[in-house]
Amino acid sequence: MTQEFWVVGGCYRDTTFMAFDGGAEAYGPFPRYEDALRQWTDRSNANRPAAAVRYSIVVTAPRARAA
Repeated sequence: MTQEFWVVGGCYRDTTFMAFDGGAEAYGPFPRYEDALRQWTDRSNANRPAAAVRYSIVVTAPRARAA
C-alpha cells in the first residue's frame, strides 16, 4: 500500500477560508512528504503578501498495489 501527498489550496474569498475565490489548485501527487513540503513552501512563499491565500498538504488513504 502506498500513500500520495498533494498540495491543495488557492485564493479564498476572505480570511475565513470557507470558499474559494475562483477555483481550487492541486499539485501532485508526490510520493514523499518532503516533495510535497517543498511544493507547499514554494507556493506559500510566492503568495506571501496575499492574506486570503492558503495551501495545505493532504495525504490520500493508502491504496493497494495492483497485483
